[in-house]
Amino acid sequence: MGGASTPAARPTEARCDQLPRLVERVERGIVRGLSPDVNLVPREPNYIGAAAAPVHSGPWDYLARVPLVMYGPGFVEPGRYKGSADMSDVAPTTARLIGFDFSERDGRVLQQPLVRTTNHPRVVVTVVWDGGGINVLEEHPDSYPFLGSLLRKSATWPDMQIGSSPSVTPPIHATLSTGSYPKHHGIPGLRIRTPDGEYVDPFIGLDPSNMRLPTLADAYDQARDNEPVVGMLAAVNWHLSMIGQGAGRPGGDRDLAVLFDENGDVFSNEALFMLPDIGDTSYLERAAADLDASDGQRDGAWKGNDLSKPLLRYSSPAHVAYQGFLLDRLLEVGNFGRDEIPDLLYVNFKPSDDAGHEWGMTSPEVGDTIRAQDEELERLVENLDRTVGPRRWVLILTADHGQTPYPRESGAWPIGGGELTRDANAALDETDDDIGVVDRVSSPGAYVNMDQLRANELTVGDVARWMSSYTVADNVKEDQEMPSSFEGREDELLFDAAVAEGRTFSEACR
Repeated sequence: MGGASTPAARPTEARCDQLPRLVERVERGIVRGLSPDVNLVPREPNYIGAAAAPVHSGPWDYLARVPLVMYGPGFVEPGRYKGSADMSDVAPTTARLIGFDFSERDGRVLQQPLVRTTNHPRVVVTVVWDGGGINVLEEHPDSYPFLGSLLRKSATWPDMQIGSSPSVTPPIHATLSTGSYPKHHGIPGLRIRTPDGEYVDPFIGLDPSNMRLPTLADAYDQARDNEPVVGMLAAVNWHLSMIGQGAGRPGGDRDLAVLFDENGDVFSNEALFMLPDIGDTSYLERAAADLDASDGQRDGAWKGNDLSKPLLRYSSPAHVAYQGFLLDRLLEVGNFGRDEIPDLLYVNFKPSDDAGHEWGMTSPEVGDTIRAQDEELERLVENLDRTVGPRRWVLILTADHGQTPYPRESGAWPIGGGELTRDANAALDETDDDIGVVDRVSSPGAYVNMDQLRANELTVGDVARWMSSYTVADNVKEDQEMPSSFEGREDELLFDAAVAEGRTFSEACR
């Protein structure tokens, strides 16, 4: 797919040259009041999180670069297109394909490959390979032969980016669907801070009402008197951001929205969406049995992983096959593309990301899972040709982020957020009420207690400035020894920048 795939240490000058671009991504992702007060840019390849579970939250190119593949004979002219593209361009471009005006968004129409025609595709299917960024695909180049063959017949953008940070599932899927960055659509990350100081899932209770902008699916469906078929198939509540709010918007209807859990049971928010009867957990059991037998022996394991554990099976090709089965059934019962009114279908394949979290992005498990998704992509194309008809549909494939290698592979220092919180409060909080200035530190940054800030006569900028000078030695716990691989690097800064109050604080790039 082109380009470097693995994060690596760079000279300070090179990092500082890139800092304005990284800060721009961070600023696009900030939702005032919901995001961290101090948004941190760790020095690549460092990240805030545990060594045993690398996180993929950050503004760096290795996480931001993702594929964008548009295939649609008669509607899309194949080619490798120069110039930048990002996730906010997907919705406006889809809107142009179906003859709908979805302007005044952050994104733009990727006009170059669109064929001049008065016809419209009967359905546009958007597929997201979760965690299937360029660095993951380059790590497993033999795992997607069908996609490789499709690239030659599709429009692609080598410089496709997700557009904002943090590079995690909820905000990037919302950008895909609304054509706008998180600072406008309102979904900043895996958690949002409520007015009473709690940190909650932005789609808690399968409720998409935290989205501040209508999605393309919502706006288009309502403008066409709810005649188009609109649907979604995915595994996690965060993916509801692809389709929107359904009947939760004035004038909206109950579009098709199918989610499924680790046991294969399908579910939805049936007050807002329609849940077709397409689940069949026996198919998942058969898929797991086939995966078990794929190594020549039936021992209940795949690559030594116990397939009787639902969460391990959830991350494997067995769940990919089950989702392919559900997708076939959804296309059938939903009657997608059966008339001349363009329909919209959104699909997320989560196992590529889950496998990375479970076994690491360089693992053979990730390669096998991507191969399984590639096989389902081929089945989807064949199914669309059979049910909708050749030259009557468009497929868009992308990913929401890349993945982060283990520190033993990248040389990263996994920054302990708890230790950073304790150190910040020890340095900055002079009150004796046992309440800290810094409430908590998560992968994108630090949340500040504003009452404590005022009590200490500090600003958020003061906290950001202090964090920008935080070092490796500072982050070593009292009962911990400095790893031998970092001996001599004790004074190395862990962050290239801290972004707060519309300003960038950087001890590294002064």
